[in-house]
Amino acid sequence: MNQRLLGSLALHSPEPRWRGLRLVATDSTTLRLPNWLENQEAFGIQWDNHGQSYVLARALGLFSTASKLMLKSVIARYQDGERALLVQLLPHLAPDDLLVMDRGFPAVWLFAYLAQLGLGFLARIDSAHWPEVQAFLRSGRHDAVVERQLTPHTRRQARKLGLELSGQTLAFRLIRVVLPNGRIEVLATSLLDPIAFPAAEFASLYQARWNIEENFKLLKQRLLVEQFTGELPESIRQDFHAKVFTANLATALANSAHESLPEAKAQRYLPNFAYILENLRNRLFLWLLGHCNAQDILDLLALFADTLELKRPGRQAPRPSYHINPKPRRAYK
Repeated sequence: MNQRLLGSLALHSPEPRWRGLRLVATDSTTLRLPNWLENQEAFGIQWDNHGQSYVLARALGLFSTASKLMLKSVIARYQDGERALLVQLLPHLAPDDLLVMDRGFPAVWLFAYLAQLGLGFLARIDSAHWPEVQAFLRSGRHDAVVERQLTPHTRRQARKLGLELSGQTLAFRLIRVVLPNGRIEVLATSLLDPIAFPAAEFASLYQARWNIEENFKLLKQRLLVEQFTGELPESIRQDFHAKVFTANLATALANSAHESLPEAKAQRYLPNFAYILENLRNRLFLWLLGHCNAQDILDLLALFADTLELKRPGRQAPRPSYHINPKPRRAYK
């Protein structure tokens, strides 16, 4: 259902692109599962400091930063690393996609495999374990193309996932980014041409990756993805993908309502997403049962276009040190 929705949206509402590329962010989150033996076998078992067992799953997604739609997602064992799960989803990317990753993903074998597939990438990279990055920071340069040898160790890492790397070297570009607070970050990208892809534009591209973090927050706090309707693995997988579909459908409705606004109003306001989710909650069941017509959807879009909230660019709300993430009680599922 999610793929049919995305296919229909791509046909009627092409996504905005940056220099011909679609920005696709990837990241993962963890989900706390009911501590049943079946879930322990399917997702693995963890132990806390007091020796109590619990079950975690790892969910990873590919997310379009422009349309704010989850393109593909997977839920798997917690022990499955982010990079291994990402490799499973790479076939769903196209050559004109730019994969945006945080600092937990960079690895020589992953960069080399992406280059081998002809997929572009942009990632924040730390200097630890990367001599090229350390030398780049010491040089004072803001933009440089470096090369890295593909060692036998790198090839062994790839073979653990059933991948074979071709070539002997990996070339990638390093870009220095100075944040408003003076902190320095380094971005790595496969886009080597400084004329076609100016270095000054990459900071905002990486910042767009935050949208996938907000999507996970939506799934957990608005749609209560951890408040599963069933207790066992199959129900958990169904619930997860159902919530992803619901979030995508709500986003599509929000985008359509926003496009219907006058240009001057659209620049200042956005449809209230929490209100959209609340109104979609009961209607979605009727729609899935076939009780839906075009006029119902048009009336709903008109309602969403009248329920707006002001855009607040640059708004920040630092998380307090005493903040505790809310966890729904299973008794209220």
